[in-house]
Amino acid sequence: MKTKRMVVLGTGMMVLLGGLIVAGANFWKSTLVVRNVQIHGNRVVAANEILQLAHITEGARLYELDLMQIQQDVLSHYFLKDVVVERDPPSGVRITVTERTPVAMINVGEIRYIDAEGVVLPHALSGELYDLPYISGIPPGVRANIGTTLTHPDIREALAIIATAQVVGPEVPHLFSEIRLRAGGDLVLYAAEGAVPIIFGRGNAGSKLLVLDVFWKNVVRERGPGSVQYIDIRFADQVVVKWKQGGTKSSKRS
Repeated sequence: MKTKRMVVLGTGMMVLLGGLIVAGANFWKSTLVVRNVQIHGNRVVAANEILQLAHITEGARLYELDLMQIQQDVLSHYFLKDVVVERDPPSGVRITVTERTPVAMINVGEIRYIDAEGVVLPHALSGELYDLPYISGIPPGVRANIGTTLTHPDIREALAIIATAQVVGPEVPHLFSEIRLRAGGDLVLYAAEGAVPIIFGRGNAGSKLLVLDVFWKNVVRERGPGSVQYIDIRFADQVVVKWKQGGTKSSKRS
């Protein structure tokens, strides 16, 4: 019986001790207040803008903060794609953001950016200069309100060209400065050097851009962009070039 009482007593002491530890931990947490908020990952969006959206006041109880609500509030910024909010005891909050990266510009009465997903971003918010291609010929019925995602097939085709160019080679995205949409027809690129029209067509962006890169380096730069009237890379086995003097010639792809 004595042993049994000792076991019961020991168990009771452990429960009491556990309760005291939990109570002490809860009391310690209740005394923690926010003294600093750290912002990480921002490049375009100013830290002050993120802080204003977070609505975290200095002196607020650290463990009373609604992290999900803070995340949703900060994520309302058009330039932010993802937000992670974490407590950083004893007195900090860490907000890590992933920004949307503009890949092109459009003109819908005013200049705006769009990212790789087709999300429309405001132009004025960017404090950085982007060397971005311009997508022209936006169909009149396309609504390009800030925050909306553009799904028009011609725009998606242009975005696919831009994304592929970034994979093909480091210099390829800089070969063209404009992609012209033509109401469902062949897309036309305009070279960054000399604004040479490049009839691109649709589809097979990887192989076309690779051939364009090689042809531009080996042929066009040797003769000068000013000597070219247009380039046509729609065909599977050749590059067609209209020179300003000398007529039209085709070059077989090797």
